[in-house]
Amino acid sequence: MLMQYYASHYLWHAGQDKLFRMQRIGLEVSGRTWVSMEPLEEEVRNTQWLGGMIILAASDSELRKGETFQEFRARTASAVTGDQSLHAFHVPFFDLQKMEFTERSRLVRL
Repeated sequence: MLMQYYASHYLWHAGQDKLFRMQRIGLEVSGRTWVSMEPLEEEVRNTQWLGGMIILAASDSELRKGETFQEFRARTASAVTGDQSLHAFHVPFFDLQKMEFTERSRLVRL
């Protein structure tokens, strides 16, 4: 199985509705689905640093205009069912100090 690895300051896992700090995730390349997650304790080869926030959620996740991170979390976490495959999204322009989306935030599927 061919994998791609990404790391960021924060990772929110919709299936667990849990926020993690300094994580490295592995995605299966052909299906672009989430496979693994581990704490990032040092620089790791073949890992792309994205910074900010990565979200693991269902493939049809979207950020609605004016939606807060708390509103997004509640809506998105409730949409994840059982063993549903999760996909990774990078959120550029996420405000890490306020832990909030900004006007320029968007979901970019990895």
